[in-house]
Amino acid sequence: MQPEPDDRDDRRPDEPADEQERRAHQALDSIFSGGDLGDETLRLSNEFTDRQSARFTAWLRRLGASLRRP
Repeated sequence: MQPEPDDRDDRRPDEPADEQERRAHQALDSIFSGGDLGDETLRLSNEFTDRQSARFTAWLRRLGASLRRP
């Protein structure tokens, strides 16, 4: 059984990828300008983890709601 799309997630499918690519370019620019490699990679990793956790949580909620329907 597939859960229905969540109305709260109104982003286009390509929007997160565009934002993620923009952030990666910013991190590279910062690193090449003398920024901290560890700090930049940790920030990117945390952003990715937060985004994936939010998507998974939303999916679980949709799944739970679809299973409770008569």
